[in-house]
Amino acid sequence: MALTTFLWTSCSDDELYRSNEQGSRLEEMGDFKLSSFTLEKGIWEIADTIQQIKIHLKSHTDDSIRAYDAAVLHSESNPSYSIYIPKTDEIPDSDYDLTAFLMDGTKLGTKLKVTFRDEMLHTIMASTVQYDLEGEGTAEKPYLIGSQEDFGMLEYGLNRYDTIAHAAGLYFKQTADFEAPHRSDVYDGRYTFGESFAGIYDGDGKSITIAYLGAQAESDTTVGLFKTLYDGAQIKNLTIRANMQGIKKNGGMLAGSSQGNVTLTNVTVSGSITDSNEHIGAFIGHATGNLTAEHCRLFASVHANSYVGGLVGYMENGMLTVTDFSNLQENSMPFLFTVHAGNRGAGGITGGIMKGGCAFKDITLQHSIEKEDSGLKVIYAGADRAGGLAGEMALNEASSLNNINIWAPVRSEQKDAGGLVGTATLTAPLSVSNCTFASLVKSNEKAAGFFGYLKCDNHLNLAETNQIVQVNNGYLNVEANKYAGGMFGYVYGDIKTSGLCLININVTATSNFAGGIIGELEHGTLETKNFSLDNDMQVYGNDATGGLVGYANSSTIKGDIGDLNFSSIPSPDSFKSNYSGKVSSPGADGKGTSMGGLVGYALHSHLDHLCFTGSVFGSDRVGGIVGHIRGTASITHCVNNANIVENSTNTCTGGIAGKVDFTEGTYTHMINYSNIAGMEQTGGIFGYIGLETSTTHNLNIQYAVNAGEVSGSQNVGGCVGRLYDDMNDVEHKISYCANYGKVSNSGNGNLGGILGQGDSKKMIIMNSANHGEIAGGSNGASQVGGIAGRMGKDPKGITIGNNMELAYCCNRGNISSDNVDSHVGGILGYQEEGNDYDENHWMTHDCYNSGSITSDQKSDNGGIVGCVDSYSEVVRCINIGKVSPNGNGVVGTRKSSVIWHHHDLYYLDGTGSGWCAESFSDSEKKNTSTFNNFDFSGKGVWIIDCDNSKNNGFPYLRDCPFQSIYQ
Repeated sequence: MALTTFLWTSCSDDELYRSNEQGSRLEEMGDFKLSSFTLEKGIWEIADTIQQIKIHLKSHTDDSIRAYDAAVLHSESNPSYSIYIPKTDEIPDSDYDLTAFLMDGTKLGTKLKVTFRDEMLHTIMASTVQYDLEGEGTAEKPYLIGSQEDFGMLEYGLNRYDTIAHAAGLYFKQTADFEAPHRSDVYDGRYTFGESFAGIYDGDGKSITIAYLGAQAESDTTVGLFKTLYDGAQIKNLTIRANMQGIKKNGGMLAGSSQGNVTLTNVTVSGSITDSNEHIGAFIGHATGNLTAEHCRLFASVHANSYVGGLVGYMENGMLTVTDFSNLQENSMPFLFTVHAGNRGAGGITGGIMKGGCAFKDITLQHSIEKEDSGLKVIYAGADRAGGLAGEMALNEASSLNNINIWAPVRSEQKDAGGLVGTATLTAPLSVSNCTFASLVKSNEKAAGFFGYLKCDNHLNLAETNQIVQVNNGYLNVEANKYAGGMFGYVYGDIKTSGLCLININVTATSNFAGGIIGELEHGTLETKNFSLDNDMQVYGNDATGGLVGYANSSTIKGDIGDLNFSSIPSPDSFKSNYSGKVSSPGADGKGTSMGGLVGYALHSHLDHLCFTGSVFGSDRVGGIVGHIRGTASITHCVNNANIVENSTNTCTGGIAGKVDFTEGTYTHMINYSNIAGMEQTGGIFGYIGLETSTTHNLNIQYAVNAGEVSGSQNVGGCVGRLYDDMNDVEHKISYCANYGKVSNSGNGNLGGILGQGDSKKMIIMNSANHGEIAGGSNGASQVGGIAGRMGKDPKGITIGNNMELAYCCNRGNISSDNVDSHVGGILGYQEEGNDYDENHWMTHDCYNSGSITSDQKSDNGGIVGCVDSYSEVVRCINIGKVSPNGNGVVGTRKSSVIWHHHDLYYLDGTGSGWCAESFSDSEKKNTSTFNNFDFSGKGVWIIDCDNSKNNGFPYLRDCPFQSIYQ
C-alpha cells in the first residue's frame, strides 16, 4: 500500500472525529480511519527522511496480533504517528504490546505496553526495548546471538534505545563463536569497547573474541566487551578471548566496570591486556556494589600501571564474592597467567578492595617455579602491594577467605607483598581458613606467606587449618630487605587463632626484622599455641631476627608451656617447643645482631610461657628466647633447650636473652638447658643487663636457672654475664636463682656461677645457689666466684655505702682459674668498696661454700671471697670446701692497704688458712653455739639437721631453695 499520495491531507466531509485527554485523535480519511498520537523524541530512533513505518499490536486479551501501516510526522519537538486502520477493521479496547518496524523489517528498539480505548492510544503503561534479534528476550525464548552482526544489533539496541534499563530483565543466548564487532561498524572509535548491560547473557559454552587498541587517551576509559554491567546483570557460560591494550582507566575483557548486583558464572577469559593504566582486571576493571563470580577461569595476562587483578582491578563500596576461581584447565593442569602492576596493586583476584568486604572460597592459582626461576614475575607490582589474592584490602564488612591455594610467586619491588594479601587494613572481622601458600614471596619491605602488611585491630581470625608449605617440589621462600615473616611481614594488632597454622618456609631479611611467623608485631598479642613451625625451617636476617617474631614492639608473645615449678629441675624434654629450626644471618658467617631463637628484638614487650629448641647464631645480642629486650618488658616462664646458642664474634650472648635494657618489668621463672657459647658478656640466662637512664624501678630477677655449659671470653655468668648501671639509684636484685652447668671464660674478666660482673651500686644477689664448675681461663686475670665474679661499683676513690649485698647463697661447685693473677673465691671473686654504716645490708653475709677451690694464684684465694676492697664487710659465712694448694678458709686477700670489716667467719679445719676467720672441727658442725651470732631461730636464717640429711650435717640456709635441688 502506498500512503504517501494522501499523507496528512485535509479531512473528508465525514463526521467521524474523536480525541482524548492524552492528545490522541481518531478521524476518517478515504477508506481509512487515522488513529494519531504523539511520543517523546528518542523512544524510536527514526531518520528524518523516513515517513512511513509498520506498527504491530499484540493483544493482552487474546494474544492476537494486528498489523498496520503508519505515517510519521517529524517536528522540532516530539514526533507524531498516524495508524491507518481500514474502515472494515476495528481496534478493540484492550491492553497491547506496541512494536514498531521500519518498512524493511528492522525492529525499532522500544516496545510499548499501551491501552487503546475507542481505537485511540489512551495510556502508555511501560516501555521495553525490543531488539531486532530472533527470540523474545524471555527465559523461555531468549534473544539469540549467533554472529558478529547479532551482537552488533544488541549493542545497537543498548546504545540507541535502551540507555536507561540497559536490557534489565531480558535474556540473551549465544549460539556460535564469533568476533565482537568493531566499534567503527556502529559508531566512531577504534575497536569495540561495548555498551552498558543489565540483562542476562548466556554464552552457552561459546566464545567471543575481542580486540581493542587504545592510546590511554581520555576516550580509552571504561572499556570491555560491555562498558558497564549494571544491577541485575548476569553473564554465564562464556569464554572471552581478548587482545587489548592502551586503556586509560577501568578496563576488563568482560566489562570496564560493574555497579550494583552483578553475577558472573562459568566465565573464562584468555589472551591479554597490556600497556594500560589503572583499574584493570582480566574480567572487570572497576566494581562497586555486589560482584559475584562463580566457577570462573583465568587463562590470561593482565599488565597495567596500578590496581590490576586477575578478576577485577579495583573494588570499592561493596562485597566481592568469589567461588571456584582458578587457572586450572579441564585436565587439571595450570595455565600460565600473569598479573602485573607497574606501580602498585597487583592481585590474583583483585588489585584492591576498598571500603567493602569479600567472601573468597575454593580459589586455586598455580604456577610452581624452581629456584633458578625465582626472577619470574607472575603476580607482580613494580612499586608496592602485591598479593596472591589481593594487592590491597581495606575491609569494613565481615569477610572470609576459605580454601585458598596460591602456588604462584608474588613479588613487589618496594614493599607489601603477601602470598594472600599485600596490605590489609581491617575494621571488620576477617576469617581465614584452610588456606595454603606454596611459592616465593619477595619484596624490599614487608613480605610474607599470607599478609605483607596487616593492621587488624583484633579482627583477624585464623581458623581450621592454614598452611605455608612446599607443594609439588616448587621453590618456597620469603625474601625481603626487611620485615620478612613466614606468615606476616608486619602486623599491627592482635592475631587470633581458632585453628592450626602450619608453617614450613625459609624466611630471609637481608637487613632486619625477620621472623618465622611475623617480621614485626606492633601493639599486638600473638598466642603461639596453634602455630606449628617445621623443624627444618630457617630464618635468616642481619638484625632483629627470631624464630617466631623479628621485632616485637609494645606486644605480647605467649606460648602454651606450663608454669615452671622448681621444686625439682624439670626434664628438658617435658616442654613443647615453639620453634626448633635455625636462626642466623644469611650465608655461613652468622654475623647477625639481635638474634633470638624466638624473638630478635623486643621493645616494651612481654614474652611468656615460651620454649625454643633450635639453633641460633649471631655476632651481637644473641639469645635463646630473645636477642635484645628493652624498655618496659618482661620474660616469664620461658625455656631454652636449644641445640646451640652461639656468638663467636662480639658481645651479649644469653640462654634466654642476649641483652636486656631495663626500664620496668618482670623477669622470672626461666631455665636454660643449652650450651651457650659467646664472647664478652655471656650468661646462661642473660648475657648483659643494662638500665635505661632515669628509670625509677628496681630490677628484680627471680627463679632463673641455668643447666647448660656457658663459655665466653671475659665477663661470663651462669645466669648473668654482666649487669651495668652507672646512672640510677635503684636496686639491682638477683634472687632465687641457680646454676648447674660449667661456666668458663678465656680470661681477663669476671666469672661467676650466678653473675659474672655486677657493675652497679645497690647490686644484690640473694637466696641463690651454684652447683656447676666455675673455671677461669689463662688469657688475663679474672675475678672468679661460685656465685659472682665481681660485685659492686668501683667508686674511683669515693666510698659507696650501699654498693653491694650478697646474702643467703651457697656454692657447691669447684672453682678455679688458670691465670695466677686472678682472685678466686668460693662465693665471690672480688668485692668492691662499701662502708660499715649499715649493720644488716650492703655486705657479704650469711653464705656458705662447700665447693673446692682448686687453683693456685699469686694472692691467696678464699673459701668465701677472693679479694675485698676498701670498707668491704664480710660476716656470718661458712666455708667447708677445700682451698688448695694455698689459700684462706674465708677471705683470700684484700686490696693493698685497705680497711675492711669482718666478723663471725668460719671454716672447716683443713680447708684453708685462718686469716680473719675461725676454724671448727667436723664434730662441732652440729652445734649452733659453734657459730657465733648466726640466727638459728625458728624462722631464722640458718638450720642444722642433726641426722645429716641435708648438707652433711653442716649448717645450711633456710631460704635458699636450690641449695639441695640437684639436676
